[in-house]
Amino acid sequence: ASYSPDGQWIAFSSMRDAYNRTLNDADKKRLDENPSYFAEIYIMRADGSGQKRLTSVPGYDGGPFFTHDGKRIVWRRFDEQGLIANVFTMNIDGTGAKQVTDFGSMSWAPYEHPSGEYIIFASNKLGFENFELFMVDTQGTKEPVRVTYSDGFDGLPVPSPDGTQLAWTSGRAG
Repeated sequence: ASYSPDGQWIAFSSMRDAYNRTLNDADKKRLDENPSYFAEIYIMRADGSGQKRLTSVPGYDGGPFFTHDGKRIVWRRFDEQGLIANVFTMNIDGTGAKQVTDFGSMSWAPYEHPSGEYIIFASNKLGFENFELFMVDTQGTKEPVRVTYSDGFDGLPVPSPDGTQLAWTSGRAG
């Protein structure tokens, strides 16, 4: 979950749709094998009122963050098999969904740069066991640029408020 920059809204992921309706046999099997398949993005006011579902595509939608101006949400969407994930953005009312990456691999943990011009994210494009950080323009029109260069896991990037520094999780120490 994440707060909007003005603190008025919270975007979050929930699997509640798997539990608030009767599932057919295929969906019951999916729930047993991979409950996250049912994860969708929601928004609500900071006091918990006004909850609204924003996504409704088969497969996992999660990790939502607001853009710096609070007008869009950036998140990761996995395919139905849960093997490939791409970075998406949408308006905070759920309209205008746009795919930003298309690596044919797992691209996730997206976070917008404070300038509003770039999204930084992690991807295993270079190998299943090797997650690196990449940066792409917010429209996804240019080829993403690789930011880290170490074997293993580099992920969960967050830029400093002024955009001059970057913090992330790394498995460099083994």
